[in-house]
Amino acid sequence: MDYVFFLGGMDAEMSRIKELLTIHKRKFFCKGLPWNDAKLSCYSVELEGLTDNEIPVLIELSIDCEHPSNSIVIDPVGLGWSKSSLFQVCDMIGHKPLNIDLYISANDHGWIPAMYQVGASKEDVATIRLAERIAQGITKEHEDEAVRAIAQKEIINGVTVIRMKHSKCAPVTDRLYDPTVKENLLILSEDGEVNYFGDGLLCKKLKEVFQGRNGGSGLGKANEDAFWGGYPPHNEVLQFVVEYFSTQK
Repeated sequence: MDYVFFLGGMDAEMSRIKELLTIHKRKFFCKGLPWNDAKLSCYSVELEGLTDNEIPVLIELSIDCEHPSNSIVIDPVGLGWSKSSLFQVCDMIGHKPLNIDLYISANDHGWIPAMYQVGASKEDVATIRLAERIAQGITKEHEDEAVRAIAQKEIINGVTVIRMKHSKCAPVTDRLYDPTVKENLLILSEDGEVNYFGDGLLCKKLKEVFQGRNGGSGLGKANEDAFWGGYPPHNEVLQFVVEYFSTQK
């Protein structure tokens, strides 16, 4: 029986998986799907073409269609870096993980802090975060706009407010990361999106009031890290966030 790998949304981890599968000459399909909207149905034709001796390995794909009963689904949400998609694929193809694999898995699990925790250098972190942004389709123009927006940031009642043309947040959050400062960042984008990174309890309240999406290990917990994003009126979100921190003093 042979594994056939179907790759999910592109990020640094999925790009590394693709690289390793190529090196080890394993059969795979990769359609360069967006990291936040990767559906199994995109591979419906390829699934139908599998032989009886092939086992599909579905990596971080939203299961929205029928698939062979012998399929292996890899979607390690909430698991640590040691059970990441990358490490699971390494086991399946007989690849001994290198330091870069460790750092990429840590990044996927816990962003920049997790990479430092497993021994990555500042240069390693910068390299992997750049690879992450490129894999997500972030261009030089996105990067340049983030630099401009950061230079014109405002601090309102302790909240760092960034006004930016696009809503690709990684070029901003990566550049502003500081382990000595608690994240409290609001990004207002001209395409209508709003994103907040910081207090977990506030992220919970933002979704209750403005809908949208939220997540993160600290969701619902004051002074712990989480995120929220949506498309409500910018001025209403800004007022809500600023007033929230006014009541905490």
